[in-house]
Amino acid sequence: MGFIKIRFSPKFWDEIIEFDVELNPIPIDDGRGRDVTVNWQFFNGFDPKSKFWTDSNGLGMVKRELVKINTGMPLLDNSNLSNYKTISGNFYPVDTAIVMRDNSNKSNIQVTILNDRPQGGSVDLSGKAMIELMQNRRTLLDDDNGVEESLNETEADGMGIRSSAKYYMQIFD
Repeated sequence: MGFIKIRFSPKFWDEIIEFDVELNPIPIDDGRGRDVTVNWQFFNGFDPKSKFWTDSNGLGMVKRELVKINTGMPLLDNSNLSNYKTISGNFYPVDTAIVMRDNSNKSNIQVTILNDRPQGGSVDLSGKAMIELMQNRRTLLDDDNGVEESLNETEADGMGIRSSAKYYMQIFD
């Protein structure tokens, strides 16, 4: 669906890893829209306990926490958050950075992902200790959440748009 280039140059960047992500057009041949996220998952007991920080204006970080709203309906993926509506209500504006810290009392590790443009982001939605940033989305129908139109951007050839982004990850201990 696309490609990712990863560059780690300790001689020049010290402790920063660069990710260059290019996404091909999102197919809609089956008549369904899709959301595509770029995800970073951390292991070895890393647990942010659903707490994270985003910048909402590029100047200061705002503490966030996943909100679980009981809808009485299971999620399609039968995840550990079943019976809770969590996906759309837990993506927050990320202008320049999203941060999560290990809250498992095993370490003081903090992970920061810097993005090159404003996006929606969250933590722990698709998996534990995972940062997600929305790379692109394409829908064919209005979602009835206020905009009153679909999100079906296309190139001149009628195919969906290609999207590319750069991300920078820094880990503090």
